Amino acid sequence: MPLINFVELRRLVTELDAVEHGIEDGGAGPGSLRRLDDLRYTLCVWVGVRDPRLALARARDLLAAHPDTGAAAPAQAPEPAGPGAADAA
Repeated sequence: MPLINFVELRRLVTELDAVEHGIEDGGAGPGSLRRLDDLRYTLCVWVGVRDPRLALARARDLLAAHPDTGAAAPAQAPEPAGPGAADAA
């Protein structure tokens, strides 16, 4: 099984849903179709499925199997260690 960041997968599915709904409601901007294609392609790559509909279904299955992931706040990047950082610790 590929290593999947479930927080990012949930964000990807959420954004894909939002773009799809925006297009369906007619409130989509000119770049919405391109963004939708990009999101579908990325989702296919992430879950290893070529068909976007099947990839979305697979992503939803993975997220359902890991409900505790995705609700947490994104991890903060560690502070960069500068010269002498090891001495301060």
